[in-house]
Amino acid sequence: FEIEYWSTVISHYDQLSQSELKELEVHIQHGIPSALRGTLWPLLAKRLEIDLEDHYIELLRQDSIYEKAIIRDLHRTFPNHPYFQSKEGQDSLFNVVKAYSLYDPEVGYCQGLSFIAGPLLLNMPEEGAFCLLVQLMHRYQLRGHFNTQLGLLRQRLYQLDGLILEHMPHIHRHFDELEITSDMYATQWFLTLFAYRLPLNIVYHLFDLFFVEGVDCLFRIGLVLLSKNQSTILSLDFDSLVTYLKDDIFIPYNDDITDLLCEASNIKISSNLLDRLAKEYEIQTIKEDTEAGLMRSLKKKNRALVEELKNKEAGNHIIRTEYNIITEELKMTQVQLAHMEDKHEGLKHQVNELCSVVKMIPSQIEEQMQSDMDDLYVENQSLTEKNSLLQGHLTDLESLIIEMKMKYAESETDRELLSRKLKGLKKWIDNV
Repeated sequence: FEIEYWSTVISHYDQLSQSELKELEVHIQHGIPSALRGTLWPLLAKRLEIDLEDHYIELLRQDSIYEKAIIRDLHRTFPNHPYFQSKEGQDSLFNVVKAYSLYDPEVGYCQGLSFIAGPLLLNMPEEGAFCLLVQLMHRYQLRGHFNTQLGLLRQRLYQLDGLILEHMPHIHRHFDELEITSDMYATQWFLTLFAYRLPLNIVYHLFDLFFVEGVDCLFRIGLVLLSKNQSTILSLDFDSLVTYLKDDIFIPYNDDITDLLCEASNIKISSNLLDRLAKEYEIQTIKEDTEAGLMRSLKKKNRALVEELKNKEAGNHIIRTEYNIITEELKMTQVQLAHMEDKHEGLKHQVNELCSVVKMIPSQIEEQMQSDMDDLYVENQSLTEKNSLLQGHLTDLESLIIEMKMKYAESETDRELLSRKLKGLKKWIDNV
């Protein structure tokens, strides 16, 4: 009866997928017969690209920049499966993954792609596996888990955190206290559709569900795993818990892994909740991008202020150097002035002595003395003029010194203001 039902589905899929969708989903939840997956998966994925198989042949003739990386990872993909450890299996896996790296250069290659392509290859020829991989990456949006921005993968992980809060608040609170986020343990769930750890017969069944439900089935499996391990999770500290979540979370299902999918089917996930979490993530991302842009702007302004402060300090150094030079010149001028004043006093004393002598000498030498007096008078006048000039120079130097002191005081004020701004800005950045 089961084979007859699936034969009917294959023959009349378009009709049944509309009129008897619920019954079809129930049968899929119980698993598609292994022999029919290669036929039914493309129907479920609505693969319509007839020309894609021809394109696949063309891509195989081209070289990919990822070929060395793909070859390096081949033996690490399903290492316990004989087909993928054989040359035939590794060649087929290489061809499909290499072709996709050329088909979608924005994604290129990541090891997780091999874990998605592998189960497809075990159920259909290379060309069909490539076409279905393209459908999974584009129609089911898996490429958003692999592109350089990883935007959709981060959104999935954010949604998983929200679902944990909704369904298992105790675990979420424990994760929060230990600062554990889903990207620390669940990334491979979404990159490989759990194929990196689950047995292949379970992976096939998971793919059955994924082609109908999309990413919702991954969320349900993740929630069941966490729920099944709740008591262990709540008892572990940070290091032990991260290790357990990554390596040992499947242990409770070692006896019968088929129970995992059965229990997952009982988990109900609200599409409204997923949409709300997706919008929250988008808003948070925009906010973080805005804050990051503001931080870059503030750092740029900070660098400009630091540079301006350095320039001010360099200017202050030049002013201090000029001030020291002028101060030395002033000291030398004051010494010269004191020397001239001493000389002037000496000459005045000589004049007074000569006046006394003139009064005492005979009249016949009066004219000679008068001449000498005139000479002394002229010399005294010249010295007086020089003295006046030096006094003027001294006055100018004192004015210049006063001006330099004022400029130095202003520059010190500017430097202090800039230092305060810089400290305030650093304090604001630290608070942010």
